[in-house]
Amino acid sequence: MSPQTRDRVAPIPRTIDGIADALPSAQRAAFNAEARTTEAADLEACLSKWWGIAVIEAAAPSDTVTPPGTASMTTVFLRRIAAGGAIDWTEIDAMRERRGARHIDWDAIDRARAAAGAA
Repeated sequence: MSPQTRDRVAPIPRTIDGIADALPSAQRAAFNAEARTTEAADLEACLSKWWGIAVIEAAAPSDTVTPPGTASMTTVFLRRIAAGGAIDWTEIDAMRERRGARHIDWDAIDRARAAAGAA
């Protein structure tokens, strides 16, 4: 069962069960296989990678049609959120008001933000 609904996304715990529950079934199988065969020293990197994938899946962006080899601003933001890096949410929120912001899937950004447990 996914921790999300279309309107509300719960934070995804950085645990094996939390990540597995957030992934679609095809990806869940790949995650489980990798998590079970990863050495303890490398488990944090494995969990971080798959947590990022789960965050992007939870965002379910609607602008997935971009030219090959390019990324939309939505995709760039989603990757930053999923990487778990520092995000200046004040700046992101201010961007919503800027010209061109209509080309960004803000609903997907909000879902990723919630899935990442960001304030």
